[in-house]
Amino acid sequence: MDIELSLPKKILVALVILGCIIVTGAILSNYYPIGVDWEYTYNRLSLTDPYSIKSFINPPFTILFLPHSFLPIRLGNTINIILNISVVLFAVRKLGGDWKSIGLIFTSPVFFDLCRTNNIEWLPLLGLTIGPNLGSVFLICKPQSLGFALIIWAKRNWKILLLPTGVVLLSFVVWGFWPLDVAFSPINKSFNFSVLPIGLPYGVYLLWRSWKEDDEYLAAVSTPFFVPYIAPYSFVGILTVLACKYPKAAPWFYFGIWAFAIIEFRRNFLA
Repeated sequence: MDIELSLPKKILVALVILGCIIVTGAILSNYYPIGVDWEYTYNRLSLTDPYSIKSFINPPFTILFLPHSFLPIRLGNTINIILNISVVLFAVRKLGGDWKSIGLIFTSPVFFDLCRTNNIEWLPLLGLTIGPNLGSVFLICKPQSLGFALIIWAKRNWKILLLPTGVVLLSFVVWGFWPLDVAFSPINKSFNFSVLPIGLPYGVYLLWRSWKEDDEYLAAVSTPFFVPYIAPYSFVGILTVLACKYPKAAPWFYFGIWAFAIIEFRRNFLA
């Protein structure tokens, strides 16, 4: 049963939540380790020459959504990990998840990897959660995470593609033909978890089903089967969608990635 709060109580709840965020931020700022990706990539970005940082491979307009990257490193690191956590919680709420969903996500090895790196997975997950329009721009900041949701959005209304296309074209005006400036290729690195070409048939099947059922979330889940590069932490968004929208499939994915993580740990560190 929904409980309707009066305006003073709503204000009080908002203040309590804000206070919790401030206290949590203060604690994290002092004690939370600085993420690897935050320290060596995002904290060093230049608005005028983003690809002077070799490990930066996102579209340059991604920087516009990361104003906290220009703050002192500990403060920016804290803001980003809070965004990674709070956007997951927001997505669980919006996508109809529950406490089981939260438990699966926050105890998964891919979430632990996100905490270690403090990458910007909150951006594509937020884009998928809020839907087309601005959400499409968020998705193309890291298209290898959940980007195939754009296919179903465009199927419903092709005009959805006008904004992200316009943003990309404008970025060529501002930063030049920036794909030629991307100097780093992670495709052959050990942290690349792409399943190409083995997973391609299953990806095609998922994409076909998503088209047939008009399901952007299933299309988003199919994304990793088509991309040549995806890092472990990028599966946080996939797991969030599975845990909320496809709860029967989520445990299989959860235990599968745990089994893989344990096998890899034993092979690399206990051999």
